[in-house]
This record gives sequence, C-alpha cells and structure tokens, in this order.
Amino acid sequence: MTPFKRKDKLTICVVDTETTMMNEYSHQVFDFAYVIGNVLDSNCEPLERSFLIDEVLDVPKNFIWTTPKGMPEGERKNFATDSRYERTLKRRTKTKKGVSWEFALDYFYKDCSRMGVDVFTAYNVMFDINCMRRTQDQINDKRFRMPNGMNIMCLMDIAQTKVINNDFHNWFKKQDKYLQNQFTTDKENISYSAECVFRYWFDNYYYKEQHTALRDARMEWKLAVKMFERWEKEIKKDFINFVVNLGWKAVNQIPSSTKKSKLRKEKRNLIA
Repeated sequence: MTPFKRKDKLTICVVDTETTMMNEYSHQVFDFAYVIGNVLDSNCEPLERSFLIDEVLDVPKNFIWTTPKGMPEGERKNFATDSRYERTLKRRTKTKKGVSWEFALDYFYKDCSRMGVDVFTAYNVMFDINCMRRTQDQINDKRFRMPNGMNIMCLMDIAQTKVINNDFHNWFKKQDKYLQNQFTTDKENISYSAECVFRYWFDNYYYKEQHTALRDARMEWKLAVKMFERWEKEIKKDFINFVVNLGWKAVNQIPSSTKKSKLRKEKRNLIA
C-alpha cells in the first residue's frame, strides 16, 4: 500500500522559501522554513524549522535590483535594494538563526526521515524545488535531491482547481468593489495566491502574507489541513504526484470545479 492511501495518517512537509529576485542572482534561497505534521489531524502540533542562509545573506549584491540586461545601453543598472534585506539581517542578528545552506539541508533531510514524511508540498511547489536546486548549484555544485521516496503535491494546484469554484465566484460577485480588490491582481483578475485563498477561507479579508518563510509555511499548513478536511479522497487520487498549472485564464473563465478538474486531467494526461 502506498503511503498516501493510509486513512489514519499522512505526514506532509510544507516548505516555504524566500529568495533573491530581480537581478542576475535571482532565485537563491536566503530564508528557508518547513512545517511537518499529520495533515489528517486538525489538532496536530507540527514540527517547525526555520533557517537564514549565510552564504546568500553575506553577499549584498544578491539583493540589489537591476534593470534587465540591455536596458539601458546594453548594461544592467542598479535601481533599488530589496527591502527585505535589511530586515532579514536584523532578524539574523536577533535570532542567531544564520546557518550554512548545507546545514539547513542536512536538518531538512534528517527531519523528513525521522518524521516519516510522505508528501513534500508548497504553495507553488515547482518554484520552491527549482529555487532549492539553484541555490545548491550556486553554493556548492553538489547534486540536489529530494528525500528518498518522497511524493510531491502542489497546494496552488488544489486551490485553483477546487477553492476558486462556483461558490467563490458567486460570493465574489456579491461583494462591493473595495472588498473585491482584496481578491484580485493589479490587472483585476481573480487571484489564487495563498494570501487570497487564506482571506476567503478564514474570513480574514485583509490578512497580509508576511513573506518570511516560517510565517508563510505556517499559513500554508493551515490551508493544507483545510484542503484535506474537504477533499482528502480526491487529493490522494488526483493531486499527489500529479502537478498541473491550469493558469490564470482557466481560473477566471471557468468557475466550475468539475470542469476545471476535467481540464486538469486532460493536461495531466498530456504531461504523462
């Protein structure tokens, strides 16, 4: 029997990464956290870990935003410093949680093994996996690997298919414009970000995602527990080890969860 078919327990690891961005050193992890627990137990007190990565934080140029190459006049130009940088340096000094990337990964592997993790997940799981791989490449060129026997699941995949459904669209249409703005992008498309899904599901319409790895991992853990409470059987059957991105057009133009599930299966079959 595969681990995710067990009815009484399913141990998941919810990972969140904060990474460099908007320059040639983008997608290096400087804040890494994870939450591990039995997602089928709503009263579970999960294990939490948080690490600030010294090799990335000790290089200031990683946090200087630049124009794309070729703009202007064929070279990059500095235009801002990532506002998270100074805050993270202060947090590292205060909490003394600065460690090497190798130390953080070693803890991650050991915790996954010790806790018997069945499923690795994140809100945008492929983004986080790719950032962890890029960080490994940049720091030590060792081969990045997922823990042995680990299954993969994407919380955003579930959210865009199941949460942003007919009920959500009908609720959204009844709200005034000011409240609708809490659930849309700058281009006025319905957002399926973790922040917006949390606002809707927990009736906390002005909740702000903190963009620190541990706080965001905690929030995503809550989303995962609620998802399994509602759709455990379907998640185990259709979402574990099958990651599909429907895209913003499908989310906005197809309210029906049933129709999106059908479209998702068609895309999944093409990938397979």
